[in-house]
Amino acid sequence: MDGRDQFSDEEWAELRELPILAAALISAVDYSRLSEGKEFAAFADFIRQAGGRQRRSPLIAAIPEDTADAEIERFRDLCDKVAHALSADKPMEKAIARVKDAGRLVDERLPPKQAASYKSFVMEVASVVARAHKESIIPFASPISHTEDFYIRRLAKALRL
Repeated sequence: MDGRDQFSDEEWAELRELPILAAALISAVDYSRLSEGKEFAAFADFIRQAGGRQRRSPLIAAIPEDTADAEIERFRDLCDKVAHALSADKPMEKAIARVKDAGRLVDERLPPKQAASYKSFVMEVASVVARAHKESIIPFASPISHTEDFYIRRLAKALRL
């Protein structure tokens, strides 16, 4: 039993998509086609390797299994929605609200340790994507821009971490 049985098919689909949503959100906040490719590659590599590293949670092991074929088109679609939407659409706020709802859902349905593990996994995805492309040309600058850091903190707050 990996925890998927605690969720409807629709809820499981949302939880499966949350890592790619977090990745696309972080990629989109400092958006460029150059960084997008590197950030997607980092996301895809992390997801491929995640099942083996996350043995402590069968739920997390099931996510890479279901997400391994995530296509760059889906990633780009989410990036485009967040980066290019009209300000009245509030795409960042909608994405953060989805993250918050998913965090609340896992808190309600899973044991605390398993819920925390899933939410930490989503945050790892965001950090991996943020570190994939250094936004500054300054040699000793952080690989994570101030904007990416701000949204990583917003994701953590939305997930109640």
